[in-house]
Amino acid sequence: MSFLLYPSRERTVFQDGAPLLWQLGPYVALFQRPELGTTGALLARRVEEDGSEHGDVLIHQLPTGSARSPDAGDVFREEWRLATQLSHPNILRTLDVWLDAQDSQEGAPRPLFFQLVTEAVPGETLSTVLAALDAKRARMPVSVALAVASQVANGLHAAHEASGADGQPLGVLHRDVAPAHVLLGYDGGVKLSGFGIARTAVRLMHGPIFKHVGSQPPEAQHRKHTGPVDRRADVYGLGVTLYEALTGVDPFRRPLDYDSLKAAMIGDAPPPSKHRPELSPMVDAVVMRAMAPKAEDRYATAADFARAVEALRTTLTTTDAREEVAAYLRELFGEERIAARSRVPTLAEFRNRAAAAAALEALPPASEQAPEDVAPATRGTTRFVPHSRLMVMLGGFVLLILASVLTRVARSRESFVAEVTEVAHEGQVRAVSCLGTSPTERVPVQLTLDGQGRAEAKVAGPLAGTVAARCIEEAMGALPYPRKRGMPVTVEVASGAP
Repeated sequence: MSFLLYPSRERTVFQDGAPLLWQLGPYVALFQRPELGTTGALLARRVEEDGSEHGDVLIHQLPTGSARSPDAGDVFREEWRLATQLSHPNILRTLDVWLDAQDSQEGAPRPLFFQLVTEAVPGETLSTVLAALDAKRARMPVSVALAVASQVANGLHAAHEASGADGQPLGVLHRDVAPAHVLLGYDGGVKLSGFGIARTAVRLMHGPIFKHVGSQPPEAQHRKHTGPVDRRADVYGLGVTLYEALTGVDPFRRPLDYDSLKAAMIGDAPPPSKHRPELSPMVDAVVMRAMAPKAEDRYATAADFARAVEALRTTLTTTDAREEVAAYLRELFGEERIAARSRVPTLAEFRNRAAAAAALEALPPASEQAPEDVAPATRGTTRFVPHSRLMVMLGGFVLLILASVLTRVARSRESFVAEVTEVAHEGQVRAVSCLGTSPTERVPVQLTLDGQGRAEAKVAGPLAGTVAARCIEEAMGALPYPRKRGMPVTVEVASGAP
């Protein structure tokens, strides 16, 4: 299995762009939400045939690329069927799933898009929160980080314990607990998204697997591990997520991707207090136990982890967790962003805005709207140059400068080569003597100057590495060359030279 490391651990605070107004089945996509989960999501609204709108949803799309196997749809339904049966305040509720096969010509590949529709909760992902903190060079309050982890742990435990209509356990595992899947609502609620996405990606996508390597426990990454991966794998992922929330640091990020993967596979991470010294040993103990490389050393269930985190939080504050999270988001992002993301306009308002923008673009330039009876002298003297013409003029100017620079470089190069060649020819007498009675007529010698009048000589061709070659290299390297550095110059030692 190959990995594309950290695809959505790159922290960014995204701003809403222009509305999309794409039709996707019974939904109309409004905005992109690239920060949500491994594959991002679309904020959309369900619209009935009569035009009535029924609230906002999130559409998580998993493109399978070139997957053309006939059982791809079955894999999708098998994996995501479980997500629709999960119900808990700390789990992003799944409302609908469907398979979208785009039309294509006969015999051509048919790209498949698996759509999972969840409730839309106004808020920010934990990865966005960490990005905002990075920009301010700040760290999340310990009690807030613990409040978030506690709610996620409760949601995980509910998923692990979920059973179907027949009373049989569903056996649900998340397998990708990471900051991008933790949604902090503006009301203070915390929800975990992404159930089923990781396993579906592994089974259907070819090439790199879009996964958060740091959230995978060693037993899930080690090739020699043959035992089942159980709920303690999700406890590990949540431990890594809490580590990042407390410190702002990915515990396994290294300069090279290979080293990052290796560190994650062996669980090589320092305690959180190394990055944030004010953290107590109790915090270190809770986080490092959840992140223990061996599954048997971790908390047995997510509920046990939740109890440990909640007990730790009670030693720091008595404030209600939801109230504290909501207040912190208002302080960090401001009321303006929260208001804009909490109230999404109706489709009619979106369409009116689009029509107004189109009408504004269709207006002729101001110069064409001037009255005919106005004298030309009173219309102003400002000349507007079209953007395309400006670009052509700028491109021509840049090319002119570039041509001038290249010409100067070429001339300088020619002058440099001439100087070096002249010195080399003056000292060829000794070099020619190295050839003795050799039938070789011309020996190419490459000279590289160091800028101090010295040169390194290297014989090329059939004589390279011979005694005669070393003799020539010493003779040519001992000459007094120009005291400047330049590109390597190749000269020839000819047996018939004067």
